[in-house]
Amino acid sequence: MKPEISVIVPVYNVESWLAECLSSIANQQESSFEVWLVNDGSTDGSLKILEQYEKEDARFHVVTRVNGGLSAARNTGLSHATGEYVCFVDSDDVIDPGYLKQLYEAAVQNHAEIAVCDMEYFDETGKRSFSSGGDFSHTSVREMPSLIGINNSACNKLFKRSLFEQLQFPEGKYYEDLATVPVLLYRAKWVVKVNRALYFYRQRSGSIAHKANPKLFEIYDAIDGVMNTLKQDGIKEGDPLLEEVRHFYVIHGLDLTTLRIKDFEEKDIRPKYLQENMLRLQQSYPDYEHDNSYIDASAKKRLIWRLLKQKHYGMVLKIYG
Repeated sequence: MKPEISVIVPVYNVESWLAECLSSIANQQESSFEVWLVNDGSTDGSLKILEQYEKEDARFHVVTRVNGGLSAARNTGLSHATGEYVCFVDSDDVIDPGYLKQLYEAAVQNHAEIAVCDMEYFDETGKRSFSSGGDFSHTSVREMPSLIGINNSACNKLFKRSLFEQLQFPEGKYYEDLATVPVLLYRAKWVVKVNRALYFYRQRSGSIAHKANPKLFEIYDAIDGVMNTLKQDGIKEGDPLLEEVRHFYVIHGLDLTTLRIKDFEEKDIRPKYLQENMLRLQQSYPDYEHDNSYIDASAKKRLIWRLLKQKHYGMVLKIYG
């Protein structure tokens, strides 16, 4: 019998946290699932850990590939998956024992193609913070356009595998979740919410998020791609759904990208990156100042954004401290 759920775990050099992740999957309350462990060219001891789990638990299967990044590893897992539903677990994270069972039961009972849960972030100091998976119960993007803007992580969601028949994660690109999850939400007939934090996301020190990298601006490629997909699917200008996606340019492009840049370890390069970010924003969304996400922002944010437009990058960085 085919399992009901396929769990896909991309793995690259995470030997310090991998066993904890896999143990949380092995101890699921749900009984009908398989696990595809995609070794993405690891050079540490990760493969040895994967092979041990495969040897001891028939539900676990190892696939080794040349390093291609997170998207490529997820796509490899999808090509092997046989379950009616699929989910993605990052190999340094942990899931609640009820993660699979609660999401699957919610999806089946509500005839939903996507089930969503809340998340909890944790770090090595023990600090924890809650992250909402969205404020809804059972709906669709057509009934509730703002649904397309919920937490865009692929990891706190269970998907009908058929949703990926005409869609893959973009390989070699940053922001693979932002490029993919909104499209999946749009194409799903129904989406259901489980109001509980069942996915635990590890925030590791020394993250590459604080390193300057021009791939940061691929966030605009991701949003542009979502816009183009919706338009190709027949969504016309004036549709509230396109307005919801345009909010991404302000929320993810203007705001979050600015916050990432101000945290760069390389201080001297921050003004150059702030300037480039404003150029990319204006190219993708020239009318961003008339977006409701801009208009409704706090006075401090609007001040910072006006200073960015006026090229007062040093002043912006001083305000952030």
